[in-house]
Amino acid sequence: MESPSPYADLSVINLNSTFLEVVDKYYGWKGWVTFMIGVISLMMFSFGLWFLLYGFGRAGTGDTAGVFSGLLAAFLLWTFAFVAVRLGRFEWAYYTHYPIRLNRKRRLVRVLRKDGSTLAAPWDDVFFTLDQDAGFWEVRGHVLEHDGETIKETFALGAFRTLNNSEGMPMLLAHWEFFRRYMEEGPAAVARYVTQALPVDGKKESFRVGYEVLASHFRAPGNAGTVLAVIGWPIIAVSSVGRWIAMRLSRIPKWPDEIEEVDRVEADDPYTIDARINPPELR
Repeated sequence: MESPSPYADLSVINLNSTFLEVVDKYYGWKGWVTFMIGVISLMMFSFGLWFLLYGFGRAGTGDTAGVFSGLLAAFLLWTFAFVAVRLGRFEWAYYTHYPIRLNRKRRLVRVLRKDGSTLAAPWDDVFFTLDQDAGFWEVRGHVLEHDGETIKETFALGAFRTLNNSEGMPMLLAHWEFFRRYMEEGPAAVARYVTQALPVDGKKESFRVGYEVLASHFRAPGNAGTVLAVIGWPIIAVSSVGRWIAMRLSRIPKWPDEIEEVDRVEADDPYTIDARINPPELR
């Protein structure tokens, strides 16, 4: 069976002869939760303030029940708002993204964890497979114990996820092929498939870049693409605000100095690809 053409998706940060670095699976949708929780929390806070003022107003009339009801409603609404903000912390209280780096020369996989520590595993020892998460299929890598069966740690490789359908699954296999060819055949085998790189190496993305990342989920060829663009535009616009806020509050990830030293890229590397290949407004 012929292998599919590699599909990079909008996931590459850096590609060179030493390593390939991509974003995590949550990066592409970052901002939706922040926006929704922000709106809901603001509504709850506003209603809570109204009930608080209502309760104080009833105090002047001697309406004890009204005072108690107003204060209780305000307390509950503000509590719900606080809980909602706490639940949404995963989008804005940690890192802008969690990079995954494939070092081809040393045949190593490195993953930045949520707590800032680094997972490192030999590429040839990681068990890669397609698996589901909340109904969406993705490429997963299982780091195994010495028995070769017990799963020690799992990570999702790449940003592309799909439902189980005739269009998405072939693209997911092509996404895996992108990583496989890089590690097995080298950068020359995949460089031409990278048409845009994410400008997030050592910095935070601009509002425009965030908008384009969110908009990429609503793009499709033909009439379907036109319909999606019309329907999705207002959603993307307001969610981009949430994404911008989340990115501003998040920290920029940084690999330890010892890893950067090992992964040093040659100055004359002919396959160096990064955000400099993008149009000026997307760098």
